[in-house]
Amino acid sequence: MKINVDLLLQMRKEKAWTQDELATASGLNLRTVQRIENEAVASIQSMKALASAFNVNVRDLEYEDSEMINELLGEEVVITTSYIGALYSVKGKVVEIQSPWMKLIHKDKPIYVNMNHIIRVSPA
Repeated sequence: MKINVDLLLQMRKEKAWTQDELATASGLNLRTVQRIENEAVASIQSMKALASAFNVNVRDLEYEDSEMINELLGEEVVITTSYIGALYSVKGKVVEIQSPWMKLIHKDKPIYVNMNHIIRVSPA
């Protein structure tokens, strides 16, 4: 899942924690904390651990770029998603966005994409 890394860094700095101290407080491996801060992606388990360490709701850590997502309405796109370690590409016209799902139409058939699994969106 995409994580709001700016908020994560802000909270870590407010507590004056190093990455190592955050790893200890959250029960995560130091390398995991480094990867999350660099890539802005975390598993739900890691997000729960971080939320617990900062005493915030997991939803507060989620990255939302709704303005950018809404610009896709009506556009023909190719979406690359990751699910259970495999990559999938789906092509279609974005007709509906209702978090966490995006509905595309491809050859008159609806395709639903979980936005939490999107890796890349490209023009069709």
